[in-house]
Amino acid sequence: MGGLYIMDKNLKIGVVGLRRGRHLLSNMLLMPEVTISAICDKDEERLKSCEEWLNQEKKLDGFVSLNSFADLLNTDVDVVIIATEVSAHVSMSIQALEAGKHVFSEVPAINSLEEAKKLYQAVKKSGRKYMLGENCCFWAFVNTWKEIYESGRLGDVWYSEAEYLHNVIELMKDKNGNPTWRATYDAIKYLTHDLGPLLYITDDRCVSVSGFAPKINPIPEYSTGTPNKVAIFKTEKGALIKIFVSFGLQREPARHNFCMYGSKGTLETVRNGEHATIAYFKDIPHTTDLIKIPVGTSYPGASASIVGGHGGADFFMMKSFIKSIIEDIEPPIGVDLAIRISLPGIYAHMSTLQGGVPIQIPNARELCE
Repeated sequence: MGGLYIMDKNLKIGVVGLRRGRHLLSNMLLMPEVTISAICDKDEERLKSCEEWLNQEKKLDGFVSLNSFADLLNTDVDVVIIATEVSAHVSMSIQALEAGKHVFSEVPAINSLEEAKKLYQAVKKSGRKYMLGENCCFWAFVNTWKEIYESGRLGDVWYSEAEYLHNVIELMKDKNGNPTWRATYDAIKYLTHDLGPLLYITDDRCVSVSGFAPKINPIPEYSTGTPNKVAIFKTEKGALIKIFVSFGLQREPARHNFCMYGSKGTLETVRNGEHATIAYFKDIPHTTDLIKIPVGTSYPGASASIVGGHGGADFFMMKSFIKSIIEDIEPPIGVDLAIRISLPGIYAHMSTLQGGVPIQIPNARELCE
């Protein structure tokens, strides 16, 4: 995944939602196989700012600026990148698929089981490519862990956990001081950055969950949702996974922590400082301590412009999506995996509302087909 490759087809790109979408645009501008054809945002100030940035700083022209998603779908773009508020992801994805566009959607993929069914069926009916933008699956160490797991050196993974530690109070109010979607959102529904890599590595599925939230809300002036939540999942392969998602905590800098414990070894990320992997393998005799594997989020040799997007994850994520279209192959995070890593958060929230009782998570693919 770390290598660069050249493609021989040019795809016209349209982007809707120009806060996160602008960051993704930065990565698309590094790819000669695409052309930025349309940008779209209902916020006129944000739209104008992005237009000026593309014109003046990036020396780009030939694109249209729109404030209507319907107008975007009426253009001749091949691909629509959806980077809007969470509630619009599915409806916009379906509209774009029905308009004959390939779709890249930001996380999470869905907001309910019913949306999962509709999205799955729309993707299959359209014949177009759909990919979820779970960029954490494209960190270098995640793909190193995946290779180690698939080699058998970890054995059977029986327990994993991950933490999302990110105080996002600055994103809970808009420029006018009004609450954004994050202010009312239940944090555990935003678990794909942490559950996603674990299921991506093991190709597993969550089958039940118990969810919990503290009674104390440490940021009540910003959040009316539940900004901090924990969920414990059972998986189809017989493992346990614990996920903690925090939107409101007193900690800097933001961080993701991961660990995987298997019958033959252990993989962990260090908890502070430079991102790196520490490990233990049963097949290395006489080992009395964890060993350090110098692999973190970034790929060796990647340019500074590429590394700037979440350690290079954004670039390689978008590159793999474009590759899937041009080569007509399945995207790394297609609709099936997108639902598998998004649906558990919805059921974790349901469990929390019921006092943490275990709830079964349906196999969405079986229900959809």
